[in-house]
Amino acid sequence: MFLGSRLPYLQAILFFGTDDPTHNTTAPTGKLARAGWQWEGSWPFALGTVIGPHHVVTGTHLKIDIGEIFRFRGLSYRTIGKAQLTGTDLEVFIIDGHFPDFAPLSNTRREIGRPVMLFGRGGQKGAPFEGRGWLIGAFDNLQRWGTNTVSDIIPNERSSGGELLAMDFNPAAGNDEGFFSAGDSGAGTFLLDRDGLWKLAGVNFGVDGPFTLDTNTPPFFAAIYDARKLWIGFQGFQEWIPDGPNPLVARSFATRVSSHLSWLEARRSDPRPADAIVLESSSNPAGNFSEEAAYAVDTTALEIRSLQSQAQRFYRIRGARHLTLVKVQDGVCLLHYN
Repeated sequence: MFLGSRLPYLQAILFFGTDDPTHNTTAPTGKLARAGWQWEGSWPFALGTVIGPHHVVTGTHLKIDIGEIFRFRGLSYRTIGKAQLTGTDLEVFIIDGHFPDFAPLSNTRREIGRPVMLFGRGGQKGAPFEGRGWLIGAFDNLQRWGTNTVSDIIPNERSSGGELLAMDFNPAAGNDEGFFSAGDSGAGTFLLDRDGLWKLAGVNFGVDGPFTLDTNTPPFFAAIYDARKLWIGFQGFQEWIPDGPNPLVARSFATRVSSHLSWLEARRSDPRPADAIVLESSSNPAGNFSEEAAYAVDTTALEIRSLQSQAQRFYRIRGARHLTLVKVQDGVCLLHYN
């Protein structure tokens, strides 16, 4: 049995069928157009998934601090709070501002055999390894997507990240078959639910590995599609993978959302601080004002950035006395408050 190892942070999806570093680096189209890419945002070195009006879920082992910047659809949001679920790798951050929309959470407990979309950021496919797979290549900071299928559920007692979804690296699955590599951590794994909607089913956690040919060689992480007669594990804790009639493939793992659904639902309802700056807007100065759909607050510079609307908008602010429009540039309205 393989060991699911947690990497310090995983960097972008590797593909079985292609070495092209530009493969799947733009948003998917057609039937996959709403498969999760639109809810992924960027930390400086990884991805996270927007799950609430002010909330981002990611991996605890990334060690992201309050005050870090999360970039989503052209705006930069500062994190102002976080909550971590003990015994798992789940961490939810609160941002200063408002997201325009957010990912639905999967509640299905029948994930095995279901198609999933994988997302990650940063690493290319490396050199081939012994006709068994590929090493991790150069970091290029590009967001990628790949496809896979849930093959198993890993229980709590066999994982340090709570219950996990497992996805095989299957040679027969086609060019888009994806495997987590060394920036994928913390990004979302999305499952196609029976209602036809893609929903967040997992938060990327780790992979099988590391591997080596013998116990005297430093182990390494790789996308392996035939692990027979390799050693797996870190030095001093390695296990032999015996030979057999069929190839043994490495797997990617994501923390299972359905096992922690109530906690995640509660976290995405967590409010911002009572003194938070709130930007409101209306199409009519005498009309009904509501919170602006997408804006980010910078409490140090006393600035707010909001996406430019195609229609006329009037703004007002809660939590401050004065609001001034400074400029509109590149589709972003810059406002100053005091």
